[in-house]
Amino acid sequence: MVNGRQIASARVWLGISQAELANASKVAKRTIAHIENGGRIPHDRTLKALVDCLEEMGVEFLMDDDDAAVGVGIRVRRPKLHPVIVSAREQRSPDSSPSESESGNVRKEGDRS
Repeated sequence: MVNGRQIASARVWLGISQAELANASKVAKRTIAHIENGGRIPHDRTLKALVDCLEEMGVEFLMDDDDAAVGVGIRVRRPKLHPVIVSAREQRSPDSSPSESESGNVRKEGDRS
């Protein structure tokens, strides 16, 4: 099962806030905070909403080879911000031109492209 550390790691790697993930996944920000800090075991539908949302943004959740129920990390392939997040960021700053990350492209630190 995907765990709170994996959710938090994926969110931080993508550079999105708990509020942005909450908006995109339709899961309450408080619930995300509780899951990330290990204070709550999520309902299946809640975890599915978060995982589906993060996977849509390019996150792959890695599970233990010996026990598929144990989450061990994340990998990000072709990261792209969720359209709800892009739209919200554009609405916050309509005068400025969107940066690369706001336009949906997330660049890994050290990339020169």
